[in-house]
Amino acid sequence: MDDRVISSTEDSESSTEDSESSTEDSESSTCVAEHPEAVERHSQNQPMSKDNLQFFAEVKDGLKQAQKTLPCKYFYDEKGSLLFEKICQLDEYYITRTELALLEEIKSELAEKIGKNATIIEPGAGAGIKIRTLLSALDSPESYVPMDISKDFLYYSAKIIQDQFPNIDILPIQGDFTQPVQWLGKENKHNRVVFFPGSTIGNFDKTAAIDFLVNMHDLIGQDGALIIGADLLKEAAFLEAAYNDQQGVTAAFNKNLLTRINQNLNGDFDLSKFSHKAILNHEHGRIEMHLFSHTEQLVNINSEQFEFAKDESIHTENSHKYTVESFLQMADAAGLRCEKTWLDQQHIFSVHYLVQK
Repeated sequence: MDDRVISSTEDSESSTEDSESSTEDSESSTCVAEHPEAVERHSQNQPMSKDNLQFFAEVKDGLKQAQKTLPCKYFYDEKGSLLFEKICQLDEYYITRTELALLEEIKSELAEKIGKNATIIEPGAGAGIKIRTLLSALDSPESYVPMDISKDFLYYSAKIIQDQFPNIDILPIQGDFTQPVQWLGKENKHNRVVFFPGSTIGNFDKTAAIDFLVNMHDLIGQDGALIIGADLLKEAAFLEAAYNDQQGVTAAFNKNLLTRINQNLNGDFDLSKFSHKAILNHEHGRIEMHLFSHTEQLVNINSEQFEFAKDESIHTENSHKYTVESFLQMADAAGLRCEKTWLDQQHIFSVHYLVQK
């Protein structure tokens, strides 16, 4: 969820935590428009699209694991994207406002490092709130390339940014940026700067995070840079509050993945029989989001049936937290060196300017 989720919860462990969450009481009234049982389902007689067949394959694989998982990149349909933007405005969710304040503080220094005529690339662009701070400080940027998995939300946000910055070419690309970088053509090869804020890197396990950084290393080239946010490890109460908000917005965001399975994959999840809870896994230094089953139950998805025990969870997301040292070790393993690291005043969040070694 930090800021755009993109990978499945690989390397997940079982949790024996109590399945009750304090956010559930307000969840249905504030965030979930439909009654849990009254969910529109994909017609059994209608063949699934290629994308939904892939979605189904990943869902089926995850739910057959000893620790059930779901691929969190599928959080971001239109409703999920809107819910995430609400999360970013919550009092408990410190990441967005902390990084925005830090970017405002360092934007002139970033602009000086980037120089003129840059191509700015933002994987997982979302609403494009933070990029506006950077674009406003740059000297004659050539183009901005936002990328997101949610097509409608991507083009809506790109239009707003184009209106605000009419002299910059806005070139949106819809797709999954976790794949090897082949989505930019031969143009704009020089001074490519990847902007990857929000600690989205934390949604990857360590191996996948390094693989992603290798892809970014190859994309930026010798005269480019990667500007990346990384959330820092903090005490459990502080972190868990950020992912278990009192309004239930994060719970609705998490449960929306079940709604999407119902709608697209002929699922029959009863959302009232699952509760959201986020917990800090101390051993792995990460927040884990889970959906806990209230009771023994069977769930049908397309042609498959899945059994849930009482208090069994589906692990839907990881949000790894770092020390500055542990993050830069990953960057080094990907062939990147850090020119500068900035911390906010409370030292709870970091932004790094990385270039090829």
